[in-house]
This record gives sequence, structure tokens and C-alpha cells, in this order.
Amino acid sequence: MRRVLAEGRAPAAELDAARRELVELRSHDYRGTAVEESAPLAAFWEKWRGHYGDSGLRHPRGDRLLTELALWAMRELRPRLMMINYQDPDYVHWGNATHYTRAIAVIDQGLERLDAAIAADPFYRGRTVMVVVPDCGRDANPLMAVPYQHHFNSRTAHEIFALFVGAGIAAGRTVATAVDQTSVAATIGALTSVTVGAEGRVLSEIAP
Repeated sequence: MRRVLAEGRAPAAELDAARRELVELRSHDYRGTAVEESAPLAAFWEKWRGHYGDSGLRHPRGDRLLTELALWAMRELRPRLMMINYQDPDYVHWGNATHYTRAIAVIDQGLERLDAAIAADPFYRGRTVMVVVPDCGRDANPLMAVPYQHHFNSRTAHEIFALFVGAGIAAGRTVATAVDQTSVAATIGALTSVTVGAEGRVLSEIAP
């Protein structure tokens, strides 16, 4: 948006709307200080903009967009640690179960693309770990108007899975006992040789 305003090529009405929107966005910025964009990151967004434009109508939507951004970042920025916060499953709060299952399918397709990109790129191949972990489970309460919430303190809302795949991970191993979700952070720290303050233990069963 700042770039559009700086260039000044858009119609006057669009520029006025962009100025108002930018003021509104800045009013919600809790950081209180200007954030300097690094040169590599600025180049990344310029290349993205050159490909998709400014309309917001050409690029993918929802979690497909997050996958596309991740793939671009892997090619252009070479991150050593990246978190993708997929969100489409939350559409189930509208009450339609197919929103949930469709969102999971979209995430599966995204993970397949990420795995293929890792395998095809010497920078990541053989030295990357993928960790897939939900933030919560779901209820399955057919008596409620929206059966698939996570508000009823049920076992299915509390119990989740975690999947570790890649370099340094023991293939085919299963941790059959319940562990706290904080163990995910502790295990990632151990795999990356980063000391973390997580309360959970390192899952030595899969990451010896």
C-alpha cells in the first residue's frame, strides 16, 4: 500500500482510499515504532507484486495462499526456520462439516507441495525437518447446532497428534504415550541446537 501511494499512479479515488486505509492500519500498530524492511524482504514483495499485481484478485486464497508464500520464501529468502499457520479448518465454526474436511484436504495438498520442493532443492534436501501439529482438537457433539467446536472440554478437543518427518528423525517410530504439546517446541529446539525454555521434554524416541 505504501508503494502504491509512493508511485502515485493509481486513480485519485484509489489513492485517497489507500491513504485512509493506511492511517487506519497504523492506528492499530501496537509496536509503536517504524519497522525497517530489509532489502531481501523488500525485493521479495516487489517480485511477488510484479507477478500478482495489486488487486488481490489473482493470487491464491486462504491456506493455498500461505503455501504459495512459503514456497516463494523458500526459493527467494532461504529461511532456516519457518512456521506456516494454516487457518482454514476454523471455517468449521460456521457449522458446516465439509468446511473442515475440505480445509484439511487443502492443507494436505500444501504439505505435498512443500515436501516436493524440499526434495527438489539441494539447499533443503536431506537437512530439513517438517513438523505438523494442530493447535487443538475438535468436539463431535451432534446435539449442538455447531457440532465441531472445541469448547466443551472433551477429550477429542484436548487430544491432538504431532508428525515429525525429515533429517534426524527416526523413521517409523511412534510415541504411544500422551505427552504435552510443549514437547514439540522442546524437540524442535533439540533438532536445531537451539536452547529453548519450553516446559516439555525432548521426544528422544523420535529424535535421538
